Amino acid sequence: MYDRGNIPEEMGTPTQNMWVDWVRDNSGIDVEYVAIPRGESVPKFNILLASNEAPDLITEYDSEFIHKLYNQKQIMPIDELIETYSTEYKQVLEKFPILKKLSTQPDGHMYAVGRVQGYFPFTYLFIREDWLDKLELDAPRTTEELLRIAIAFAKQDPDGNGLDDTQGINMSGFAPDVINSMFQNTSWVLEDGEIVRDWERAQAALQFKKALFDADAIDRDYLTDKNGRKAEQDFLKGKIGLYAFAGNAKEIYDAYARLRSNVPEAVIAPIALPASPFGQFSAQFNPPFQLSGVINAKANDPVSVIRYIDFMSKETTEATFKYGLEGVHYRLDNGVPVTIDKDKYDKEVSWLGDFRTIGPQYHTTEFEKYKQDLDLNKPFDREVDDLLNEALGLYISPERPYAGFTLDRYMPALPNEIEFIDSNAERAILDIWNRAILGGEAYSAEQAVQDARKAWEDGDGAQVEQWYRDWYKENKDKWVFTEDLYDVRIRSEFGK
Repeated sequence: MYDRGNIPEEMGTPTQNMWVDWVRDNSGIDVEYVAIPRGESVPKFNILLASNEAPDLITEYDSEFIHKLYNQKQIMPIDELIETYSTEYKQVLEKFPILKKLSTQPDGHMYAVGRVQGYFPFTYLFIREDWLDKLELDAPRTTEELLRIAIAFAKQDPDGNGLDDTQGINMSGFAPDVINSMFQNTSWVLEDGEIVRDWERAQAALQFKKALFDADAIDRDYLTDKNGRKAEQDFLKGKIGLYAFAGNAKEIYDAYARLRSNVPEAVIAPIALPASPFGQFSAQFNPPFQLSGVINAKANDPVSVIRYIDFMSKETTEATFKYGLEGVHYRLDNGVPVTIDKDKYDKEVSWLGDFRTIGPQYHTTEFEKYKQDLDLNKPFDREVDDLLNEALGLYISPERPYAGFTLDRYMPALPNEIEFIDSNAERAILDIWNRAILGGEAYSAEQAVQDARKAWEDGDGAQVEQWYRDWYKENKDKWVFTEDLYDVRIRSEFGK
């Protein structure tokens, strides 16, 4: 169980609390939890595995780590265990074959369990609608229009204070990902039946970033804002017109409320990522299917682990860890759970996310759960509800698919020697991109791409390219690609 430091002191610890007791009482399994520091989960698991003290069921959201455990033969295949001993989780796999695809390793066996979360956005591009109105501008539909609007926001005093203190768009935090997504600049693209390393899209995205910097439309010290906190504060103070944001529905609500408190006239809205010469795309969204657990190869009682997985996969268990206990934390109003006491819910239930690591978690997503908690009798809550509904349609749409050939979480895990080559080359290339953005006319995007290609070649990037070509040839008929995700959404109950 992750230790995030978010459990109220009076509620206990990650391994001893009322919900641990509830699991034991209701599952009939004498489960023991192991506390894992969230920010150091992979190093901690590695230590426990090396000392033969790792738990029987390792729950972890890092799919790359899961693949490495497979390569190191530290986890066991689970096909026969599920077939023989599972009922609940087996039904999840039958209903959502994509989860089985993701769980299956190259030897043809399943090694991981996961959860089905449903579809909701994670990355947004917000625009100050009141600034658009002030400057008599329309929301941008293309990257060229976006550039002009960002410059206008930075130069035409949209907040009316007579000072040169506004920015067009943030360039730290999640902004680079959003801009790259507009240009489908995801490093690897599918062309002519192969995965290839792309440079044309990289150059276009770089040129766009250079134009923003050259026009003083962004914070010129953005590289020092390593975690995006300064950009966040600038946005909350009402000084950024276009803001690339990543977070959940509650974080959106809280951020907008703080902005409105600081700037009462501020109005924000999500916009679709503008179209580039390469098409119109969306940024990364929450993975609807996520690997989240593996069974230790040295587990003493794997059958009991399957029993635990089954219990955690029940819809009733999902509902309990989302809403709490009926009559204690919620009541049913026309079949819809309604929180009875928000303070009690926050103290006793709100931190239970890590109990929901396995099985179906889509009947009411976190996105929908938060919308249910909004008070639509309050104008601000209605505004946020409209914003969230609009964002869902904008960012989860086959008309504007995710820019990559698959979600980041589904990218194949590189072997250690290939990963070493790739990471070293990528660091060198990122340094070139940064120098080009800051370099003005003295360092063109064209020259930067030439330098980046040379750094890639000198760093043995050809080996990485060959690995991806071979991987795609072997897995193109059995992997989960971007188009598969939208196909599921259209055909399944997710589309309701």
